[in-house]
Parts: sequence; structure tokens; C-alpha cells
Amino acid sequence: MSSIKVADEANSEIRIFNRRHVAMDAEALCRHLETLTGVRVAEVIIGNHESQLGKEDAEEIRKQKPQATVQELLAVIAEGGILSGFGVTKAKLTEGASGDIHLEVSNPAVKSTAGAGKALMFSYWCGALSYFLGKEFEAIDVTYDEQQNMLKCRIVPQTVK
Repeated sequence: MSSIKVADEANSEIRIFNRRHVAMDAEALCRHLETLTGVRVAEVIIGNHESQLGKEDAEEIRKQKPQATVQELLAVIAEGGILSGFGVTKAKLTEGASGDIHLEVSNPAVKSTAGAGKALMFSYWCGALSYFLGKEFEAIDVTYDEQQNMLKCRIVPQTVK
């Protein structure tokens, strides 16, 4: 995709989906934010931020690839995740009424199954899927497999709370 550019060394820039990024320690940021605000508030802040970014990027990707299937669009999102250092993500849409999406992130940047780390790793995907599929999503059943160094979850339609 033309909007993915890993680096422009002359201008000291990393650009992914036409947005400038900065390399940083994501796990330390999440821990610090949780210390400052509490786990739940940090999760909400990061979740809201990442979900909105996911929606904005999904809109841009859809404009560039209007005929692409959702699975093809998810592959583009996964490529952006690799380039930005989040890890190698595989997204699988399940067939049937449930509409669950299974995500697996190998070598995740943050290994948290709750709080800001969980939100950082999965809220972007929830936002992108919300844009692509026209309903809000949330990540549930988040687990970390230390042996495989893999973070997993199901992304499901959001329930009213």
C-alpha cells in the first residue's frame, strides 16, 4: 500500500498510513499511565485513543481500496502493525452469526492481558473493525501464551453496559 512508509531518514520520520509515528517504549508508557490514573482509567484513555486511530486509518484504507474485502483490509492493518513494532498479527473472521474475530499477535510489544496494555494492543483493531463492519467491537478472552510469546483475544460485537 502506498501510504505505508517505514522511514524517511532525511526528515527523521516514520510514516504509517500517512501518519507520523515515534518509536517509544509502549510497555513503560502503559505502566506509567496506570500508576498515574489507575488501571481502569488508563485502559479507557488508551482504548478510546487507539479505537479512534483505528477508525481513521480504516477510513483512509477503505478510500484507497474501495473494492477490497474485509479480510484484505485486515491484512493491510496487520502490515501496519508489523511496521510499527506492535508484533505480527493474524486476524481470522469466523463464519456464522457470532461474527467473532480471532486475533493472535506473535512477539507483542506489550504482553498485558488487562489495563492500558490490553487496550493498546487491541483497541486499534476494534476501531478499524467498527469502521469496516459498521458496529462497535470489544476485545474479550485476552490471554498471553509465554511459551509461544503470543497474545490472543476474540473481538466481538460490543454489548451495552
